Amino acid sequence: MNRVTSAEIKDFVSNPSFDEQIICKKNKSWPKISIITPSYNQARFLERTILSVLNQNYLNLEYIIIDGGSTDGSLEIIRKYEKYLSYWISEEDNSMYEAINKGLEVASGDILAYLNSDDLYLPGTIQTVVEYFHKHPKAFLVYGDTDYMDAEGNFMYTYRYPAFKYHRFILLNWSSIPQQSSFWRRGIHDEIGYFNTEFKMAGDFEFFGRVGRHYRIDHVKHVLASQRIHAETLSNMRADINKEEVKRIHKYFAVPSGFIGNCQRVIADLRIKVLNLPLMIKKLL
Repeated sequence: MNRVTSAEIKDFVSNPSFDEQIICKKNKSWPKISIITPSYNQARFLERTILSVLNQNYLNLEYIIIDGGSTDGSLEIIRKYEKYLSYWISEEDNSMYEAINKGLEVASGDILAYLNSDDLYLPGTIQTVVEYFHKHPKAFLVYGDTDYMDAEGNFMYTYRYPAFKYHRFILLNWSSIPQQSSFWRRGIHDEIGYFNTEFKMAGDFEFFGRVGRHYRIDHVKHVLASQRIHAETLSNMRADINKEEVKRIHKYFAVPSGFIGNCQRVIADLRIKVLNLPLMIKKLL
């Protein structure tokens, strides 16, 4: 997949190019893909997120938005694109993961994903994912690399992720599977259920850990999404909660503690930093 510049991303999401005849057409020979966007008071970013999904021009797309009762103009944006949505609702919820589960419960796609309301898919992402699943029928979850952008949508850097190794993944203090670049087959929910709503921050880390216990997870060597870095992201606002939840996840998955566990964690983290060595050097400088 060709890379695009931050300027091209801005143009892509601010000037709709999708054809109404194409986006509304359902072609059963293409697997249905369901994308869920949980959102709460993200009117500043929401429209660009919506357009990055619709502009995929995928023939069998089911797009679902679960709003948490926004009061900032988000509903006006959602209604603007309502005819292109398969389902949307706006009501209070207890967490982002409860909102995602609401979407998963109504989703009917063969392939599922969720995209937060301040992030973007890059052009061609869904097609790339569908083709990979077709060629690799034993893969149940796939993820790609991710671009990072600032609050205004300007490209900052690309982060490369390692191939999935269950024990190495679960050792880390953070998820080495980027949520915004991950997609999975709906059948995994029959075995492991949905996201655990006891978590407020690290629910995707715990979910991917459960998936990795039972199913094959593959890394797709393409940049599939762009994550926005800004002061109001949950990861910035609730870092203390995330830290506490990661400790609970480590305990649940019986991750070694003490000196041995810390050494293994440092080694696993270093492997990823080496993978992104040019970026690490740039950050140091």
